[in-house]
Amino acid sequence: MTLQQIKDILTIAREGSITRASRVLFRAQPNLSSMVREVEAELGITIFERTSSGVKLTLQGERFVACASDILIQIEKLEHIGKAPEKAYSMGISVCRASYCVRAVSDWINQTFDRQQKLLLRLHETNTDEAIEQVFCGESELGIIRFPSFYENYYRQQLKEKGMDCELLMDFTMMLILRSDHPLASLAVIQENDLYQYTEIVHGDQQGLALSMARINPLLSGMPPRRIYVYDRGSQIDLLQRMPDTYMWVSPIPLDMIDTYGMCIRSCPLSTVVNLDFLIWRKQTIKDPRLHDCVKFLRQYAAKLQFSTAERLAEHTIMKNNRK
Repeated sequence: MTLQQIKDILTIAREGSITRASRVLFRAQPNLSSMVREVEAELGITIFERTSSGVKLTLQGERFVACASDILIQIEKLEHIGKAPEKAYSMGISVCRASYCVRAVSDWINQTFDRQQKLLLRLHETNTDEAIEQVFCGESELGIIRFPSFYENYYRQQLKEKGMDCELLMDFTMMLILRSDHPLASLAVIQENDLYQYTEIVHGDQQGLALSMARINPLLSGMPPRRIYVYDRGSQIDLLQRMPDTYMWVSPIPLDMIDTYGMCIRSCPLSTVVNLDFLIWRKQTIKDPRLHDCVKFLRQYAAKLQFSTAERLAEHTIMKNNRK
C-alpha cells in the first residue's frame, strides 16, 4: 500500500463516491475502483460498502480512515523536519452556521497569534453531519455541531463509534432576531399567527421543514407562507436589514453585532426545544497545546455569551412589565 493509495481512499471517503472522487483526482473511475480492491485484498478488510448512490464506509473502513488521517498528519510533520524553523501553524475548524462561532474563533486568533506569526486556518461553516465527517476524516481538527437535545444519545453514540470525543459547549432555545423597528419587536408575547404575517429567513441546509421545526417546536403547525433560504451567513444580515418584514430563528448572537446592525433579539414562548452545541475532536488531536487552548477559549466565550444574552432578554422583559 502506497501513500498515494491512502490519499486516494481518503478522497473517496470524503466524496462518498468513487465517481466523484475520480473527477476531483483527475483519475479514471475504473482505475480507482481497482485500486480500492487491491488495498482491501492486501489488508484483508472491506473499506467501502457499495450503495446505489455511491459508497459508504464500513466499520473497518472507518477505522482505516481514522488511522490513515493520523498517518498523513505525521508524514506532514516529517516532511518539515530540517526546513525553516518557523512554519505556519495549520488548523482546520468546522462550525455550525452560527455568528458567535466565527466571532469566537476570530477573537481566539487575535489573542493567540501576533501579526508576524504564520497561520494557516481552514474555517468551514457547514451543517452538523458535514462537520462530523470533516473532523473524522482529518480535514478539520475541531468542530462545533448543533442538534436538538432529544438527539443527544444518537450523536454521542455516533461520535463514540468514530473514536471522537465531545463536550457540551452551550444549551439554549432558539430566539427571534429582527429589526429594532419591526412590529413584532414591540409585542410582549409573540404568537404563531403573528409570525405568519412576515417573511422567515432560513439557512438553506436546513431546508427540510421537519429539521428546522424540530429545533424550535415540532408542534408548530407548518411552513409560513413566505420564506427565503440563504446559503451564506452574510446574506442573512443583509436581508434582515433591507427587508423590514423579515425575521429569523437564531442561537445566541454577540450583542455588539446585534447593535451594530440595528437588530434586536426576542425570546418567544413558541420556542420550546432545547438545542445543544457540542465541541468535537478526534482523541489524538486534543494533545496539541494550541488546540487545547482554543477549546478552553471557546468554553469561556460561550459562557459569557449565554450570560449577556440572558441579561439583554431580561432587560426587555422588565421594560415591558414596567409599561403595563
